Amino acid sequence: MGAWVRLADFIFAARPMLLLPVWSIYLIACKFSYGHARFDFRALMSLIAVSLIAVGAHFINQIYDYQTDLINKKLGFLQRGLISRSEMTAAYISVSLVGLIAGFAAGFFTGIIVIALMALGFFYSAPPFRLKDRPVRGALANAIGYGFLLPAAVPGYMEHLKASAVSLSVYFFLAVLAVYFLTVIPDREGDRAAGKRTIAVFLSDRLIILMASALLCLTICVSYAFGHRDLLIVSIASMCLCLIALISPGETIVPFACKMPILLLTILAGLYYPTYLIFVLVLVFLTRVYYRKRFGMKYPRFA
Repeated sequence: MGAWVRLADFIFAARPMLLLPVWSIYLIACKFSYGHARFDFRALMSLIAVSLIAVGAHFINQIYDYQTDLINKKLGFLQRGLISRSEMTAAYISVSLVGLIAGFAAGFFTGIIVIALMALGFFYSAPPFRLKDRPVRGALANAIGYGFLLPAAVPGYMEHLKASAVSLSVYFFLAVLAVYFLTVIPDREGDRAAGKRTIAVFLSDRLIILMASALLCLTICVSYAFGHRDLLIVSIASMCLCLIALISPGETIVPFACKMPILLLTILAGLYYPTYLIFVLVLVFLTRVYYRKRFGMKYPRFA
C-alpha cells in the first residue's frame, strides 16, 4: 500500500467534514470579535489548535465506539483494518500535543481553553465518564464545547464580554443543542443494542424533533433581540425545515434537517471569509473522490 494512500486514510479518518461546524462557528465568532473579516497570526494558531483538538476527539471516539459503529453499520477505518487501534491512539496523542502547542502559541488564555476542549473531547467518549452515552451530559458537552469554549478560543473574544457577545455564545449553545438532538435519532438502534442511555433510546422521533424545534425557536428570539440578522436568517430557515420533519418525519428529511443549520452556518462563514468557502468546496470534492475510489460509495450526502 502506497504512503499516499495511508496518509489519505489518516486524513479522512479524522472526519474533516465533521470539522465544518468547528471552522464555521470559529470564523463567525472571529468576525464578531474583530468587527470585520480580519484574520491574524494568533487567530490562525487558535484555529489550528481547536481543529487538531477536534480531530483528536474524532480519533478517540472511534476507538471507544468500535462496537456501536459496527452495529450501526458506519464506515469504520478500525473495523475495516485500514488503521490499527495503536496507530489511531498514536495519532490522537500526536494531534492533541500539537494542538496544545498551537493553542499556547496563540496566547495563554487560548491555551487554557484548548486544554478544556481537549479534556471535554476525551471524557466525551472515554470511560468512566462517556458523556456521549448519557442523555443530558452528552447534550450539554456538545453545547458547551461548541457554544462557549470554541468561540472563547478566538483571540480577543472574551474582551467583548457584554450582552451582544454573550448572546452569540448563547445562540451557538442553543443551535448546537438542537442539532445534537436531531443527530442522535439515526443511531437509536445501535445505541440501544450497545446498552447506551442516549436521548433517542428514551424518546420518540417526534418528541426529539419538537425539542429541537423549540431550541431553534429560541435562537430566533436571541438573534432578533440582539440584532444578529445573518444568524436570524439561518435560524428561520432551519426552523422551517425542522417543522416539516416534525409533521412528517422520515429517513431523508430528518438527516437533512440536521445538516441544514451546519450548511447555512458554513455558507455564512464563507460570505465573511470567501477563501473558506473555496476551501470547503475543494474539501467536499476531494472527500467525494476519496470515498468513491477507496470504498465505492458516495459521501458526503446532503440528504
